[in-house]
Amino acid sequence: MSSTYRSDISFSPNIPDSDHQHAIKNLEKPIDRPYNIMTLTIRKEILFDDGLDQHEVYRNLERLQTENFNRIKIPKFTIKWDGDMLIYESEFIKGETIRSISDYEIMYEDLVLRDSDFSFNTFRPQNFIKNWRGEIYAIDLDDYREVSIEDRVSKWERSLRFFGHVVRAYNGKHRLQVTIYGKGQRQTKLKQLIDGMFSANIECKDLPLEFYGDFAIKIDDKLYDNYKTVMDVLKSMYLEFRSQIELNTDGTFKFHDWKPSRASVLFDSNNRTEYIG
Repeated sequence: MSSTYRSDISFSPNIPDSDHQHAIKNLEKPIDRPYNIMTLTIRKEILFDDGLDQHEVYRNLERLQTENFNRIKIPKFTIKWDGDMLIYESEFIKGETIRSISDYEIMYEDLVLRDSDFSFNTFRPQNFIKNWRGEIYAIDLDDYREVSIEDRVSKWERSLRFFGHVVRAYNGKHRLQVTIYGKGQRQTKLKQLIDGMFSANIECKDLPLEFYGDFAIKIDDKLYDNYKTVMDVLKSMYLEFRSQIELNTDGTFKFHDWKPSRASVLFDSNNRTEYIG
């Protein structure tokens, strides 16, 4: 990992705080210096075991530089050889690991089901970063290779387990239409919950003047203004949703022999408290 950064302002016990604050404010002003923009990159060095075709990995990375995955972004990167070592250096993507059903749906549609024999080979959430703009980036670049759609679907199931099965089984179906009104802790919590546990289109709006109170949410065509009631409704929907998932007669998923875990603690009594917010 390499970086360039400003080093002309640093804290020192010999400089008054007021001078520090003045200097920091000056950072906002344009300055004519070559190191006033911060860049951060990640460098990956790959040594291959005997018998592995390192040139195939190099060709895959070259191909990746021209690929288009629709909503999945690829960091800008360079590749080179250093003797027998393959090196690629890519821009650093700052953000968080993806964790919501809506993000998983994008991965499934744009990576797993893409009309090509080339895609990424593993779909662990930690291999993908969502930046502050909401853009999803693949960051394990040498994982890109030739892999069939059938193999990708199977690996998708293994990587995401319950959520992978949910996205595959209900892709493009049963999307909730949700409008959250107002701002506050309850609204934020509900958006995170619905986005993480359901397939939903979520819209956030200000409270209309004709609404009483400071909280309201519309799920499909039904309006709720009580937080505890909404949490109970979502729990019932979640349990119904799980009961309809395609299972074998022994309770295991059709593709892999593991059973779904118990209902999420997101719906327990602490989270249904009426007085949050």
